Amino acid sequence: MMVGVPAGRNDLPFVGRGAEIVRLADLVGLTPQRTPGHVLLSGDAGVGKSRLIAELGRRALDSGWRVLTGHCLDFGSSALAYLPFSEALGKLVGEEPELVASLVEDHPAIARLLPAHRLMADEAPKERPTDRSDLFDAVQATLETVGSPHPLLLVVEDIHWADQSTRELLTFLFSRTVAGPGPEGGTGPAAGRFAVIASYRSDDLFRGHPLRLTLGTWSRMPNVHRLDLAPLARGDMRRLAQELRAEPFTETDLTRLLDRAEGNPFFMEELLDATDTATGGIPSDLADLLLVRLDQLDEDARRAVRAVAVAGRQASHQLLAVASG
Repeated sequence: MMVGVPAGRNDLPFVGRGAEIVRLADLVGLTPQRTPGHVLLSGDAGVGKSRLIAELGRRALDSGWRVLTGHCLDFGSSALAYLPFSEALGKLVGEEPELVASLVEDHPAIARLLPAHRLMADEAPKERPTDRSDLFDAVQATLETVGSPHPLLLVVEDIHWADQSTRELLTFLFSRTVAGPGPEGGTGPAAGRFAVIASYRSDDLFRGHPLRLTLGTWSRMPNVHRLDLAPLARGDMRRLAQELRAEPFTETDLTRLLDRAEGNPFFMEELLDATDTATGGIPSDLADLLLVRLDQLDEDARRAVRAVAVAGRQASHQLLAVASG
């Protein structure tokens, strides 16, 4: 039994990412004659990372792979350790409980990541903490077991919110897993092999973000690849808008919509759904997403941004200095 397709914006049409899906499939080893590698998938919020991953997940399932997905969540400074791994294993428990029971028997340390164990941890008698090296070895062995006989694709979404423990475990997995010979002497994915896709919002990596230094370490590893998802081309955004709404656009309305969305599919969807699009308003969900970025700025920077917002798309430094004080 194959575990389900990664969560994402699966209802959106898959438009304009032909080159990216081919490249991503090649990097993780889904295409023939390639062995699994790991991918750091970056891009602005709403640019389509989850949609691309969902499409890859479907193709992986069609090719006989297993697919597991875990998400990092924004809990501020109190992020739960190893949360995406617990989520992925929890889904595996629901799909293949006998396999998970066998994994726990062979690698007891992995039990500490199972959701049921974590929920009962506060009520259980105090036990000897699992050594981190034992846990890391158990996770690697578990992924290799799950990846046999079918290769495994592990998706970890939103690692800009990952806690330190999750980042360290990913570092361990990236450094310990290497491509190997394929089955029957070929060069395809070997049994017991797995590939990791870790996605993050590049626009959230402010100066001093803890992921920045880690990304530099990962990028130097030979089996870790970086793929940055750029905004959609204008022609593709035009096709997306036409597929998202059955009613025809006037060319004026469509041009204005394309100008505002700036190649971001989420912006496009939100602007289409907004009842006040024609009057120039911004939908609340989209406004909240944009305001998160402003919250990271100090008061002087926010004052400058307010001046830019009034000035329009272009303004000289001298004008902004005078207008913002």
